[in-house]
Amino acid sequence: MKPTFEIHVLPRQTMTWEEFLANTPNNSIALDGVVNGGPCFDEHSLHINFDHHGNVVREATMSTAKQVFMAIKGGLMESFREDGRAHAHIYINDTDQDTVLAVWLLMNYKLFEGTQSVPAISRVLDLSDKWDITGGAFPINLKEEYVRQYCWIFEPYTNLRKSGQLANADEQVMLDNLDAVMVRLTKAMMGEAGEVDLDTRHETLFDHSIFKIVDEIGGNDARYHLYSKGMNAFVSIVARRDDGRIVYVVGRRSQYIPFPVTDILAALNKAEEAKRGEEMPETDRWGGSDLIGGSARASGSILTWEEIRDVIINDVLA
Repeated sequence: MKPTFEIHVLPRQTMTWEEFLANTPNNSIALDGVVNGGPCFDEHSLHINFDHHGNVVREATMSTAKQVFMAIKGGLMESFREDGRAHAHIYINDTDQDTVLAVWLLMNYKLFEGTQSVPAISRVLDLSDKWDITGGAFPINLKEEYVRQYCWIFEPYTNLRKSGQLANADEQVMLDNLDAVMVRLTKAMMGEAGEVDLDTRHETLFDHSIFKIVDEIGGNDARYHLYSKGMNAFVSIVARRDDGRIVYVVGRRSQYIPFPVTDILAALNKAEEAKRGEEMPETDRWGGSDLIGGSARASGSILTWEEIRDVIINDVLA
């Protein structure tokens, strides 16, 4: 008998909606950026993309996990069935907080159907949604107990990310990481969550009146801390890959901050292609939303932070 859900891990890979329809079976669910283009649903083939990265207004679009939660409440698994049983293929390309929480919600969908709720998970979902939508900018008292519990739940992911191994992680490493976080989510559901303090270590490489360039030594925690201290926009070094390339994130607190992320991503694509001497495919370019984006998931970036600084100041903000 087939399991209810079959998880397919495609490390750092992305595809178009058309490729997703053509290359995956019916009853397929794509999560958080594995398919470019924002939320989409084909009710005939039962393909669905839960996403809040591409072609969306970030602040008006729920996080992937919140979209999944709302879909479960709307009867998602009444449609995704095979031979009379609930069944779906789940596709992911990362194991970040939003993705893993979305997977866990799907795996435990029966707990949330109808009027059912799990208060501990509702708190995790609320915080994850706010931070994921805003790229960590939503103001939160970082000393609260539930924040330390949130950090404990996702500690296996943040440790993998901080180590630099995530940038090269294969399918098995990501599956192990997924399992480790989901175990902690289940413990949290049962009132057994641990607590860890935020790792706010960082190095400010460049400080402009509008934005900072930061090395996020402590991972997302460093960004939460910097936003709480008044940072409005940033370029962050997320990881340094073994091949010498760098993984970057670019973001701003909200659309009201004069740091045009979409224009910056376009300018960085031009700079990247000029330095590489070749055109990059659409599925492996700098990309994201009007609020937050980053370097190509598959190949990272060959640009130095100094080159990125110069592009932003001279080509976009000038």
